[in-house]
Parts: sequence; C-alpha cells; structure tokens
Amino acid sequence: MILSFKKLWHNKRGNALMIAGAALPLVVGAAGLASDTIQWTLWKRQLQRAADSGAIAGVYTRMRIDTQAAVEAGVAKDNGKNLHTWMGLRSGFPNVVLLPDSGDMEDRVQVALEIQQKLPFSSMFLSSAPIIRAVATAATVPIGANYCVKALDPSAKVVGIEITGSTYLDMGECSLIANSTNPTNAASNGNNGAGAGKDSTVIAKSLAAGGGVNYSNSWDVDHYNPYSSPVDDDYKGLASNIPANTSKCTTNITLSGGTVDRSGTDKAGDVVCINNVDGKGDPSGLTVTGKVKLGSATYILNGGDLTMNSNGSELQCSSCTIVMTNLNDRTKTGNVKLTGGTVDISAPKGAGETWKDIAFYQDPKAIDNGKTGQNQINGNSSGGVQGVVYFGNQSLLWNGGGNATAMCLQLVAKRLSFSGNSKIQVKSACGYGDSDDAIRRVRLVG
Repeated sequence: MILSFKKLWHNKRGNALMIAGAALPLVVGAAGLASDTIQWTLWKRQLQRAADSGAIAGVYTRMRIDTQAAVEAGVAKDNGKNLHTWMGLRSGFPNVVLLPDSGDMEDRVQVALEIQQKLPFSSMFLSSAPIIRAVATAATVPIGANYCVKALDPSAKVVGIEITGSTYLDMGECSLIANSTNPTNAASNGNNGAGAGKDSTVIAKSLAAGGGVNYSNSWDVDHYNPYSSPVDDDYKGLASNIPANTSKCTTNITLSGGTVDRSGTDKAGDVVCINNVDGKGDPSGLTVTGKVKLGSATYILNGGDLTMNSNGSELQCSSCTIVMTNLNDRTKTGNVKLTGGTVDISAPKGAGETWKDIAFYQDPKAIDNGKTGQNQINGNSSGGVQGVVYFGNQSLLWNGGGNATAMCLQLVAKRLSFSGNSKIQVKSACGYGDSDDAIRRVRLVG
C-alpha cells in the first residue's frame, strides 16, 4: 500500500486539473466580486444622480419658499421622479439641510441619500448589507451682468416685462429681469414666439425671469434665463426718508407749471414740498405747461399727478430727486405722466446724499391700480433721465420717442412695458442698487 502511494505521489498526470481545481475558488471569487462591484457602482451612480437632482430641485424651491418643509417636499417630489434604484431609501432619508449663504453662493441646499441592499456574492461573507450613500449640494451663483431693468411683481398671473412695437432698447452690458413666476410669459416679446419681436430691437446681456421667458430671433440677447432667482427691492427702504408732514419740509411752496426757475433758490440738502391744490382744496399735483427748471434739492410732490403732455414744455434739474407721495394719505400717491415735452433730469451723486442716485421715487405705499393707473414716461427727451426711476408698487410704461442717448439709467417698477417707438440706450455699470445683484443660476457646488 505504501509503495502504491509513493508511485502516485510522483505521477505527473492530472496536474493541470488539480491546479485548476485549486484555483477555482479564486476565479469564482473574482467573478463574484466583479459582479458585485458593477452592481454597487450602478446603484451609486443612480443614487448620486438622484441626490444631484434633488439638491437642484431644493434650491429652486428655496428660491420661492424658504422653509424646511417646502424644500423637503420639493426634494421628495423630485426623488419620486429621478430615483431610479429599484429599492427604497433607508429610514430618515432623504436628509435635507438648508445651508447658510457662503461667499457668492446663496440658497444652498444639501441632500443626502442612503440605500442598503444585499449583494449576491458579498452577502455570503458580510454580516449585514452594505450602505451606499450619496451627498450633493446645490446653490445659486452669479454668472453675469447687473440688472438695469427690474420688474418686481412675483405673481404668476402677470407679464413682468413686456417689449412690443418698434422699441429700441440698448442695455449694453446690462440685463433685464422680471420676478414674475408666470410659467410661459413672465418676460414677453408681445406674442409668445421666436418670430415675434421682429419690429423691435433689444440689445442686452440677458433677459431673465422667475418664470418663462419669450425669446426673439430678432433680438441681440446673449442669454435667456428663465426660472432665475428673483431680485430684491433695493429702494423700498428709502421711503423712511419721506417727511411725516409738511412741517418737516425745509420749504413749502405752490408751483406754477408755466415758466419757473428755482435753480438759484433750492439747494442741495433742501426738502421742498410742492403743495398745489385745486379749487376745492384737494391736492392737484403739478402740470408742466412751460419751462420748469428745478434746483439741486429733493422735491416732494404732495398729492396729485406730475403731468407734462404738451410740445415745447420742459422739466429740468441737475442733482435733484422728485418724490411722489401724499403726506395726508400715502396710499393716494399720484402718478407720473410725462407724455410730451422734454425731460432732462439727473439724480444726486454725492456720497452723503439722502436720495443718492434716485431721479424719480414713488412712495411704495401707493395703491397698485394695474394698467389703468400706470405711470408713463415718453422717451422724447434731450438728456433724458440720469438715475434710478422707481415705481415699486405700480406699473411703468416707457413709450414713444427718444433719441437713444446713452444714459446711466435703472428702471425699477412692479411691472414694466416698453412700447411704441421708445428708444433707450443705457450706459453699463453705473453702480446703482446692489452691486451683487447679478444674474444667478442654480448649480451643483458640492
């Protein structure tokens, strides 16, 4: 028997089979691990994609409703559409964290997802199934130029910016934005189609909106940015500078709308209240029929409209601000209706000026009467308006005329319309408003 085993020991036949048999566990193990790795990688990629999409959805939600519950609901809804793994998430996920702003990143949202599922091969050796985790962070980041035109109304039922007729609108390196969340028509070319706007000219860095944006093949706009972050009202707080009553004014006057020159009377720092009344003692505003030249002061039009509609009439001032209000009832603030004549107004520039950069300011407590009570400025002016034109709670129509002289101009209103033959050419980077108020887009940042 011993002799037989010695012979078998030295027999070389079947060596390959023995080696293959010995190596078979390694081959099977390698194949099993490879299969598990592929499956693990697929689940990880699917989970990461869902986390990325959820974080982006969370930012869009936070831009509209900045609450934990709203953002979590937005992420959950997105996961329902984009979580392509066949198993559910672990308990407690998605984990949604609303992060504070960091540098130029705003509205940051972090989303973490986890799944746990047995792998076919590895589960034979692991006491518990592995956990796969994916984390993504998204935020809004600035991508371009500041806004020279802002329409503040966030309603989904309105057109925030409407550009029709033969408008010539040259914003240079500036942009336009409507806060409206109208899904198809927040910023409009007048006819909701690429072929529309063919009679108008628009030159701008971008046209943005909180909702949908109409584009036009005829316009020279670098970027159309629908569903953008809304902009803040930089100027609403200036209403605190409106005097409480006429006793707080430096000077109280009644002002004829004929030929008037107060340039040598009213100085910088003066607050001049114009208290014109009609025959019944009610505020009548100011109707410019001749040449009215104002000084370098702040003019409070105490009730009634500012009107100029006759050819040959002029309204001029250098380093002045015209404030529309009604000190007895600020909800009854009048409108600006400059539809004829010449407007040549420049805002104060001094660093210490209370109304620095503001050319026209309407009290934000003015009642919004829609288009029936909107303000109107025609562009037929020699020097135009240099500064900020603010109608924070009412509409503004810029309509007709103009010579396209480059102006440092920012238009801020609840809603804005450009129509007729209006012509505007804006100098870029005039430094009005929030210097960080630039176009923003949602991006993955981590």
